Amino acid sequence: MRKGVFVPSVDIEKETTFGNDQLRKWRQRYGFPLLVTSPEHAFGYTSETVAQLLLIKRLLEGGFRPGQVVGKSTQELAYFSRAIADEVPPAPLSKTTLNLVELVKQSNVTGLRAHLAETRAKGTLTEFVLNTIAPLVSALDAAWSRRELEIYHEHLCSSVIERCLHAEILSSKPKRGYPTILFAAVAEERHMLGLLMAEAVLADSGANTICMGPHAPLDDLKMGIAACKADVLALSFSCAFATRRVRPTLIHLRGLLPSRVEIWAGGANATVVKRAPKGVRIIADIQESVDALHELTRQKIR
Repeated sequence: MRKGVFVPSVDIEKETTFGNDQLRKWRQRYGFPLLVTSPEHAFGYTSETVAQLLLIKRLLEGGFRPGQVVGKSTQELAYFSRAIADEVPPAPLSKTTLNLVELVKQSNVTGLRAHLAETRAKGTLTEFVLNTIAPLVSALDAAWSRRELEIYHEHLCSSVIERCLHAEILSSKPKRGYPTILFAAVAEERHMLGLLMAEAVLADSGANTICMGPHAPLDDLKMGIAACKADVLALSFSCAFATRRVRPTLIHLRGLLPSRVEIWAGGANATVVKRAPKGVRIIADIQESVDALHELTRQKIR
């Protein structure tokens, strides 16, 4: 992004994944990010502010709390990013991951699709997600923190991965007697890649999966569960979703849904919930979601 470029507030979520409501709360509490006015009298943010928000996003994903990073200078945020990189030595990347990252750096979408298709053909969908997609996403995060990639690289790669996984999920065949799982992200939560990866693995494991997508109002989730006769509501709360709102949201949903419907919650800001509401299962990783699926299947078969 060129210095001095103005980003309208209506586009800020697309640029950073932080919604205007979240930024407004930060502005009230931390005095950041500041709104500016363009010559055309539109409200928005400078490119320097957007760069800070992108650094904050990475640091939140790395385990920092908003109070530790929101409002800090670019220099301080960069120092924190380097500290994370220094504290956690990068794991050796496979040849496949290195090749995929290089294709992303080159913006070679055609090559990326072909390489992913070739890799997918060598094993199961679960192996593809765990051994190819997950390492690729982690490697791209690390490359971004080293400023080897731009944000548009991430958008390009995410789009390719999402289309690939959607196609795989649509072609999967549920096993008889396995649960129906409704996947969704609540309002103000737009991160879907992690949830999509989990859906792909659970579909490969035999579940009947249905996705309502992001920004789902809670009452719509209640109606969706009833209409689909779902056994489980699977949700994801990324680091962009306010941590303090995760537990109240889960409590609200638990009260809306029949007791027979299980609620599974994953994502960076779900796993930091110290005490899960009664009737809600916090899912730490994809493997745990598979274990939860098999447990529920055994209960249904009895």
